[in-house]
Amino acid sequence: MLKGAIARRYAEAIFGLALKQNTLDRTLEDVQGIAQLFSKHTLAYLLREPRIPAQRKETVLREALSTRVQPTSLNLALLIVQRGLVDLMPNIATELQQMILDHKNQAMAEVTTAAPMDEKQQALVKQALEQRTGKTILLQTRVNPEILGGVVARVGDQVIDGSVQQRLQILRRQLLNGVATASLDVLGDANRDTESPAPVL
Repeated sequence: MLKGAIARRYAEAIFGLALKQNTLDRTLEDVQGIAQLFSKHTLAYLLREPRIPAQRKETVLREALSTRVQPTSLNLALLIVQRGLVDLMPNIATELQQMILDHKNQAMAEVTTAAPMDEKQQALVKQALEQRTGKTILLQTRVNPEILGGVVARVGDQVIDGSVQQRLQILRRQLLNGVATASLDVLGDANRDTESPAPVL
């Protein structure tokens, strides 16, 4: 929880600067690139190791980033290393991305289907999700034959499961519940002449 709060604080700071400078997209690209760089094993070790002088770390970072990112993004990277927060960089990138999405009233949607969708199908799914969320949807698609058919969409913490697999599971539960109810009815009223009604699906 504490790590999340720290990451959010740094993300808010860089978001505020990017908003003033009108560089939201470029800043997000920078921060995601820095997070990727920090995940490389050799560099991560060098940046974390307390016995390596701070000046050496700064030199390495400037050489790696100065021509690739904006000055504010480089300053963020230097500050993160100076304060021993290298492991938090991916969290900062994630928090920043969410802040920018919220600012633009956008949402990432990971949509899973049993077979690849064509452009028309993607447009229909995107439109349906936009109507449901009230946000502009950025679609990410993946294929998983195990869902059999239909669509499973994840938008933030919300999962919309319209897969055939899910419908089959619901149907199985209804059938099992119906059978159990019918059995209880028969046991509870053995003298009843009329047949028990079939379970409603």
